[in-house]
Amino acid sequence: MKTIIFVLTLICSTLAAPESLRQHFRRNPKQINPSPRVVGGNIAEPHSLPYQVFLEFYTETSGKYCAGSLISPNYVLTCASCANGTVEVLVTLGAHNIYLTEPTQINVYSTDIIVHEDFSELYGGGNDIALVKLPKTITYTDAIQPVALPKRADIDKDYIGEVGRMAGWGVDFGFTVDVMFDVLRYFDATVISRHDKECQLYEETDDMFCTSGEYNDTYVGPCDGDEGTGLVSDGVLIGINAFNVYCLESLPGFHTRVASFLDWISYNSDVIIE
Repeated sequence: MKTIIFVLTLICSTLAAPESLRQHFRRNPKQINPSPRVVGGNIAEPHSLPYQVFLEFYTETSGKYCAGSLISPNYVLTCASCANGTVEVLVTLGAHNIYLTEPTQINVYSTDIIVHEDFSELYGGGNDIALVKLPKTITYTDAIQPVALPKRADIDKDYIGEVGRMAGWGVDFGFTVDVMFDVLRYFDATVISRHDKECQLYEETDDMFCTSGEYNDTYVGPCDGDEGTGLVSDGVLIGINAFNVYCLESLPGFHTRVASFLDWISYNSDVIIE
């Protein structure tokens, strides 16, 4: 899956390295060269999407930036595309400006990363879902709140035509970080049929769906680095952004269908599904 990957120079072999690397990224963004992220959209009202989580996954030699959604005081839901093969993740909750140390923020490291056991690395291969267990129980605040999950009655719901909201941090367009946004941006996108010609670029599985690359005659959509962000409709997390097609105009975003994994989420976390 397409994620923003940056090469890290390890100063030692311990897991203490990611913290200094994270600080290096925040202080010197122009030295990093991620691909674009959120394309189009609007600046979010600070902390109006309190479930939104910024994730920095690390292997022993590299890292990638992704997003996730808080679903309980102990768990963040994201995509396996981001989490697969990583050993540690830095979780930032309650953030609006990721370059600032805001009083609303909580930053914790976790090594408890749960990737779906049947995840396929092929585009559209399915089971693209993962959980991050937080090292301590989070106390909710106005800036940190969980998002609701679908109910079991929604397992067969197709969501076609529903409008969902996605959010992320990053540039509006282009392949340079000189214009990288520091604050959270959001956009709305419409769920389309997996039989739509836009959605047939890949043979995605039944546990995925697409969102259109156009909303109200304007192109908006997630891009590299927004993988793992939630698609939220009427306050319910219905999708997880899995991958996107070069962030090109009018091409869809591909999402894991959360309702297909309610049993898996319940089994691997403390969330009780209604």
